[in-house]
Amino acid sequence: MSAYAFEKTHLPKRNLPFPPIKTWHTRFDLPKTQKIDRPGWIPPEITDNWETSPYAYQTEEEMMPQGGAHGQLSSYLSELLRSYLEKKELMLLFDSFMLYRDQNNIKQRIGPDLLLMPLQKTAPSSYDFDIERLPPKCLVEITSPESHEKDLDQNLSLYARLGIKTYLVIDLMEPHLEKVREQIQLHLFRLVSGHLVEKTPDKKGFLTLPEMGLKIKAQGQQIILVDKLTGEVLLDVTELKEALESEVEKAKEAKRQIEQEKQRADIAEQQAKSAEQRAQIAFSDGEQKKALETARKMLAKGFDLADIAELTGLSIEELATLSKK
Repeated sequence: MSAYAFEKTHLPKRNLPFPPIKTWHTRFDLPKTQKIDRPGWIPPEITDNWETSPYAYQTEEEMMPQGGAHGQLSSYLSELLRSYLEKKELMLLFDSFMLYRDQNNIKQRIGPDLLLMPLQKTAPSSYDFDIERLPPKCLVEITSPESHEKDLDQNLSLYARLGIKTYLVIDLMEPHLEKVREQIQLHLFRLVSGHLVEKTPDKKGFLTLPEMGLKIKAQGQQIILVDKLTGEVLLDVTELKEALESEVEKAKEAKRQIEQEKQRADIAEQQAKSAEQRAQIAFSDGEQKKALETARKMLAKGFDLADIAELTGLSIEELATLSKK
């Protein structure tokens, strides 16, 4: 062993504190200055090991399924608009959470009934502002007795702060009653100078959804959607089937009418030919009678048979028979 090695090995021990051994937990602890990103929907009694899914810890209201007229209308609109929006590279999220950060930068969640966003191959389970970076193009809420005030009042300031340009409220239910309105009311809000301002319908009662390229109005308990450019009314699967069946039946009826017209034309043509034939027969009979009468007179006057045949067109045999009578 070298002298250097010996000295290093047998140096006198000093009473110096050893540095603490960094365990796994210590090595990966967050700096004290970095705040843990705790979502706002975590119940206060849960202090650690919380579930990170935005669908965890839902309240009774959030977990309530969309049933009855409310759920039917949501799914109806989603299916009605699906193929139309896909052509415009858009899609609707149905019954999903929208994740955003409040004014204290705490992540929160809210569940609009319908959310318009750019088309994706696979629909995300939620719309996260941290991921998407841009606000949804349009939000749609369908009122229930419990959500009426929130949808038409409380949501306005939040959605305006989040930059939602178009917010449509379909006021389906009578407030505080489990009853669908006889006349559904529509409320369309557009973002103007940082505030959501309600728009008025046009002369025909339509409101414009510019992000979708559609016009919308309520007629009784029916929602009517019209393509803004073509004026074509959007039809659901059942209505399309009925319209297709109607068109097929119209085509069949038109074909039957054409065939009937052809039959009538054929009958008329046959009748005309028969009439012509009868006329020809009648004319021939008349000419025959006239020739016979002329021949009788010429025979009585002693004309030669050959001359009579040449003049009347009768044969010698017919004249010979006539002369014997």
